[in-house]
Amino acid sequence: MEIIMKKKNYLLEDVEPKRLLHYFEEIAAIPHGSGNVQEISDYLVAFAKEHGLRFVQDKFLNVVIYKDASAGYEDAPVLILQGHMDMVCEKRSDVALDMEKEAITLRRDGDYLSAEGTTLGADDGVAVAAMLAILEDDSLAHPALECLITTDEEIGLIGAQKLDTSVLQGRRLLNMDSEEEGIMTAGCAGGAHVNCLLPLSYKHKHGTPIRIEVSGLRGGHSGEMIGSGRASANQLMGRLLQNLRGLGVLRLIALDGGTKDNAITRECAAEVLLPPDAAHKPVEAAIREFEKTLQTEYQFTDPGVTISYVWEETRKCRVIGRKSTDRVIRLLCTLPYGVQEYNPAFAGLPQTSLNLGSLHMTDETLRAEFLVRSSLDSQKEMMEKRLAAIMEEFGGEAQIESDYPAWQYAKTSAFRDQCVATYRKVANQEPKVVMIHGGLECGIFSGKMEGLDAVSIGPDTEEIHTPNERVSLSSLERTWQYLVALLADLKQ
Repeated sequence: MEIIMKKKNYLLEDVEPKRLLHYFEEIAAIPHGSGNVQEISDYLVAFAKEHGLRFVQDKFLNVVIYKDASAGYEDAPVLILQGHMDMVCEKRSDVALDMEKEAITLRRDGDYLSAEGTTLGADDGVAVAAMLAILEDDSLAHPALECLITTDEEIGLIGAQKLDTSVLQGRRLLNMDSEEEGIMTAGCAGGAHVNCLLPLSYKHKHGTPIRIEVSGLRGGHSGEMIGSGRASANQLMGRLLQNLRGLGVLRLIALDGGTKDNAITRECAAEVLLPPDAAHKPVEAAIREFEKTLQTEYQFTDPGVTISYVWEETRKCRVIGRKSTDRVIRLLCTLPYGVQEYNPAFAGLPQTSLNLGSLHMTDETLRAEFLVRSSLDSQKEMMEKRLAAIMEEFGGEAQIESDYPAWQYAKTSAFRDQCVATYRKVANQEPKVVMIHGGLECGIFSGKMEGLDAVSIGPDTEEIHTPNERVSLSSLERTWQYLVALLADLKQ
């Protein structure tokens, strides 16, 4: 297995497509998680200046870089190429890297490019790198280009929502944020980030603490994988605490699971206080029994699921009270999770779902962060109201942090027809045109730009939003070849 150095070594320089991968390595050397995009936004501006290209960088750090049409394409309609500059920063628990400040370490294993114990950022660094490679290459045939690179897509499509679209003249948009070669996305779910808040009050109590952790889950993108049956560590922890609650009095010291509402939670830890004279064996037996139950339930989707525990010394601890503990556990067992409705028009495609991606106890509040998705705005609103009603019943509240619309599938699309025709010619096979349950910025732009005709493509990328994220280099090369051919075909 080849380890790729963090910066300026360019050990992929002999791998095609060379310039795309050159820029991907440059991007990977810049920390660019959501909410931390100033440096990469400025890097894009520096690129535009270096290549003498017009650009716009707005106050939200979105960047548009313009390139004139090549010879013979002056009368062709403008094309918008689009992707986002931020990435989901997830890492294994044993990785000490500070992803806010330090570069990820790339590694190549045969056909696959991944990162050492962290997310790779192919979502959506591949799109950004492809745009830079196109912009620098004056030999390519193409219409006038508007390369739009947005911010904070992963935390609510924020850059797209805030963009002043008057900086764009094009009405054909090619989004490059999809994860499967030969699949053309022409519609997607809308979403809402909903924070469920439950007030907590603490006291000090003498007893024996036990720290319990649910881990070994595969996780995954909460749109792409929510229908796969993969377990959420946050949900499983609620079930386990309910089982332990049946053994006698317990109080919660801490609860911590997940960091991103758009990633299915792989690990969740709880610290619980039991009476000082509590017998250990029944607790341990209950944990082991539940672990076996989970290993049976999730033997196909999460075969590595485990539950570990550590007893600590008897002492006085800061805990939430018995009634508050009961309320938290009952809430975790009540909150909905996963697919709620399937799309009747697309077999096997979730229509409405929700993911509890982040769960934390703070000094004053239990904070449960959901991402609700639906291809129907009415069902998305229904789930928002359902969460609000549940929280009200438990004495808390639900706050909507961001809300974005679905991208509705268009029955006719001239641009989609051209994308299909070019793919058929280049790949000698028919592509699939689909809707997806993940969120894409095309829905935002379609709502803001009248007459927009959009399609989304991308190379084969696996396990995005997890430390196992990887992209196929051969698929990336084929996708690049298709992209170059499509640009050449857009002469009218």
